[in-house]
Amino acid sequence: MAAALSDTNVPEFMGAFDKNMPGYGKLKTDVTALMTQADISSSIEPIKDEGDDAAHKMDLDWFLQVRSLSQAGPIVTRREIIHAELRKQGKHWKIVSLQPMEFFAPAKLDK
Repeated sequence: MAAALSDTNVPEFMGAFDKNMPGYGKLKTDVTALMTQADISSSIEPIKDEGDDAAHKMDLDWFLQVRSLSQAGPIVTRREIIHAELRKQGKHWKIVSLQPMEFFAPAKLDK
């Protein structure tokens, strides 16, 4: 997911999520806008992973650096603990809950 953000690959990033997840549409809209407006560097450090063969709860220390596409534009840095719940669907794990989703909202780069 971190690589998909950095590579501006919305389909790959969104592929990690269950399409029935509450807020999926808004997340996709926000991530698309974020990727369109800036160059993104992203890294994730798992800090908690609990679960079994069917479900996991994870806490992720997520760092984002959002650099304006304008040469003299600002850089916005975000770092937050992201809480994710995953469920096994067939052979794949899908994120069924992610908080806070606002972490992926477009940056205010006009300031």
